[in-house]
Amino acid sequence: MTYKNVAPTMKRVVAALAAVASLAAMSACGGSSGETVNGKPVVKVLVQYDSTNRLPIGKNEWVKALEKDCGCSISWQIVQQNAWAQQKSAILASGDVPDVSIRAFNPDDAAKFPYFENLTPHLDKMPNVEQFFKQNPSAKRMVSDLQGNLEVLPAQMPSGGSNQHWMINKAWLDKLGLSMPKTWDELTNVLEAFKTKDPNGNGKADEIPFNISALGTDGFRWYTPMLALGSTGIVTQAQGGPFQHGIYVKDGKVKEWLTSEEFKATLQWYAKLFKQGLIPANALTQDGSKYGSSLTGTDQNAVVGLAFAYQPAAFGPHADEYEAMPTPKASASMSDGSVVWDASGDYGKYENYHLAVKKDDPHMDVIMKLVNSLYSEKMSVQQFYGDIPSLVTDKGDKTYQVSDKVFADPNVSYSLGACFAGWFPDGVKIEGDPNITAREKAEAAYKPAYGNYEVNTDSMPIWVKLDSKDEKTFATNTAQILNYAMPVIAKWMNGSETDFGSKWDTYTTQVNKLGLGQNVQLWQKWYDKYSEQKY
Repeated sequence: MTYKNVAPTMKRVVAALAAVASLAAMSACGGSSGETVNGKPVVKVLVQYDSTNRLPIGKNEWVKALEKDCGCSISWQIVQQNAWAQQKSAILASGDVPDVSIRAFNPDDAAKFPYFENLTPHLDKMPNVEQFFKQNPSAKRMVSDLQGNLEVLPAQMPSGGSNQHWMINKAWLDKLGLSMPKTWDELTNVLEAFKTKDPNGNGKADEIPFNISALGTDGFRWYTPMLALGSTGIVTQAQGGPFQHGIYVKDGKVKEWLTSEEFKATLQWYAKLFKQGLIPANALTQDGSKYGSSLTGTDQNAVVGLAFAYQPAAFGPHADEYEAMPTPKASASMSDGSVVWDASGDYGKYENYHLAVKKDDPHMDVIMKLVNSLYSEKMSVQQFYGDIPSLVTDKGDKTYQVSDKVFADPNVSYSLGACFAGWFPDGVKIEGDPNITAREKAEAAYKPAYGNYEVNTDSMPIWVKLDSKDEKTFATNTAQILNYAMPVIAKWMNGSETDFGSKWDTYTTQVNKLGLGQNVQLWQKWYDKYSEQKY
């Protein structure tokens, strides 16, 4: 979700003209055509759907209210996610963008192609968007360049926080009379009990004490085993940003963790677990689908004792056996105030590619009314969950009860869900969403750990971006570093390589030679630039 700054105007124009010359205009997508229906202008709105399970957008009653609010007739174009990459390239090459695009273009696209309206001068016509940014300045900064241009609006999800947690089988702990582990040593002992004492009670040695996802080749993302760095005091951001490529922040200083003592200790701990058979021998290379299926166990029994996961639902029919485990300390000698948890909260809360407007659109006043309506409280709730009152009950006092029907059939998705263009203002309470309930319960376990660092001082702010030149350098360096480092890291992690002396020195020398130190300098440069930015 990290995008580059706006390129110089001339480069944008040259790139756009070259792209336009390569393809004829695509009238299928088209912007304004001057059409009217019953005297009302037709506004063409493209929405990228994330699932073929979503009902046709015209079946949503809120669409009629939206048209009334803007005084227009909306012509919807739905593009499925699996087809969007190709269509996006064609649209950008043609220059024929829709009047309004939802969940389609990001700030990087706007930096490269001069097709999108700078919305900053229009904010006074969109008081709901202004209020959104007032309550969520991070959301505004993540989509604005250093000059304050704002060509894409973000969305704010109904709940925030990390998308990953240590999830442990509490039923197994209780059955074996074990307490929640508070250190790596205590956790290792728990995992040994999970392996040897038949906690699922089926008389088979089929338990997987700790399952982790494959290490991958292009970075440390989402379910990465390196979330365990939080036990050493390093603040991870596995859901986005440069942490995924070895960069972190502490006290406003950009650092790298790929050669740190904390990383070395984490690798040594994992090696110990692999050697004791507490993690599957093939964990670092296993297919993602096999990893996912292991979490759900069998119809009769859970088989995994511990894993990094979003919420208990990841464990399928055995979800009620699991709960979030607070971050364990790497060593008993560490203070309680030294452990932390993943700072991906803003990456889960905000998305930066949810609404763009065609530059110099002839229906701009109408479109501003449409956008303002989309970003209203009730319209946001309806876009995300479904119509009021058929699927959502407005209980008053900013409280909304979502019907069980919305979640009853996994093959039917109402309204736009995460594809919406909107936000959830402070004080809004959503009842009946099991995902919010589960996330809030899991997040509660990390409240102390979250209190042990300062967001944006001890983590990379979501709005810090490299410019196009530095992004290219960073990407080149990172590809070289990971191509070399990942196989080496895997060997240390699974215990097949044990030399943390001379070979560790060779490794640290090599990754710095490949550009790790330069990557730190690049991110410090832009961290400082954005810190100086006045909002």
